[in-house]
Amino acid sequence: MSTPAPRSPSHGWRIGSLAGTPVYLGRSWPLIAVLVVVVFGPNLAGADRGPTYGYLLAGGYAVLLLVSVLVHEAAHALAAQWRGHPVSRIVADVWGGHTVYDATRSSPGTTALVAVVGPLSNLLLAALVWGVRALTTNETALTLLGIVAFANLLVGLFNLLPGLPLDGGQIVSALVWRATGSRGRGLVAAGWLGRVVALLTVGWFAVRPLLEGRAPEIFDIVWPVAIAFFLWQGATAAVRAGHIHEVTSGLATEVLEPVVLVAGSTSVSDVEGAVSQGVHVAAADSAGWPLGLVDAESAVRVPAEARGRTAVASVTIAQPAAWVIALAGDAALTDLIRVMSERDLSQAVVIDEATRDVRGLATAERINAVVGAELGRRGRR
Repeated sequence: MSTPAPRSPSHGWRIGSLAGTPVYLGRSWPLIAVLVVVVFGPNLAGADRGPTYGYLLAGGYAVLLLVSVLVHEAAHALAAQWRGHPVSRIVADVWGGHTVYDATRSSPGTTALVAVVGPLSNLLLAALVWGVRALTTNETALTLLGIVAFANLLVGLFNLLPGLPLDGGQIVSALVWRATGSRGRGLVAAGWLGRVVALLTVGWFAVRPLLEGRAPEIFDIVWPVAIAFFLWQGATAAVRAGHIHEVTSGLATEVLEPVVLVAGSTSVSDVEGAVSQGVHVAAADSAGWPLGLVDAESAVRVPAEARGRTAVASVTIAQPAAWVIALAGDAALTDLIRVMSERDLSQAVVIDEATRDVRGLATAERINAVVGAELGRRGRR
């Protein structure tokens, strides 16, 4: 193969695995750790122990908070695996964390189950930590365990609020999906509720002090606004995804461009006709697995007298194994978009899930054009 494909962006530092699923510490996570130490350190410092004690205690809380996040995401991952969905990765990042799994064949029941176990694990962890706290008399342990128990209780309850991108929003989306038979409508409904939750979050934390007759502190404003911004972004993305799902349910095949699959040992002269006409040509290994696309410019630069003895493998841009996507014949375009997004792909060879035959080449450029045109036609841009 010639030029290697661009590497996928890093998900962070790999810190382990769970049932075969890689677990990453996102590069944004240290921001949370620093914020926790800076904000809580001074408040945890005792009058007789000094600031160092407070910052160390806050550091311990940051570590236990990471454990809580990983427990939450592990619950999602294990539930998805139990329901037969491959899990790609677990990532702890600045907004808590996320679990990426293949939900192509998911159902409303599975979606709700995978969503609810996350916050339930936090509520269970809060109860366990509080129980351990009752067994100790050490002042430092009492303080730290109390904070961790309260944080897990808050995270568990907050995640159950009925709006995307929270887990409670996934449950609402699944319920609407089950009731209407439309996954898109579920996403739209839960997305709009997510926007309401975002506004209420700001109102509760930032406006409430004013109603109580006191001036809000900077923390009362900055942190809720940051959370609300994250919620609003996720909710807006869900609404758009819902509209896309509604208008593109039958467009999965329309975005696929023809692709000719040939053995890597095939000569450039054998495919130059197809390449000159702009047809995509993919080189395959001896087992028939697509390895990459023939680069038209490189093929043209091969001297005419050498094309008969030059293998297409030498002018092929290699792609990762994950660029081959198996989809069912009735899969929606959103299934293809989601898989390409999860795998960080700008192009992919799509094969039939049942027959393993090549169906075509999907590119981000073509998908964006088709989706944009359809949304514009229906007035949903």
